[in-house]
Amino acid sequence: MTPEARRAIAVIRQCIETDRYALSVHFSERMRQRGLFWPDLAAVVDAPDEVRSQGTDDYSRPKWMIRGDAAFGGDIEIVCAIEIDDTETEFITLYWED
Repeated sequence: MTPEARRAIAVIRQCIETDRYALSVHFSERMRQRGLFWPDLAAVVDAPDEVRSQGTDDYSRPKWMIRGDAAFGGDIEIVCAIEIDDTETEFITLYWED
């Protein structure tokens, strides 16, 4: 994991711990469609297999992909954006390959 990725996952974890995160409507719909719950997301963020940059989103925020094993045991990918001043993380979407 690159130093930038280590920093990003640390910021994301801190945002979750301090309740400074938002779930996009799309993210919430995906969780519901896939039958996922918060522990699935938390397991991936706590012990990711991969964290990589995906450039920036439409609001020029750094966008990150986090991949790992969800609590249910399957591998999922989560896409999130971190506010430029590190004050909040927005979870944008999640998916897995069938």
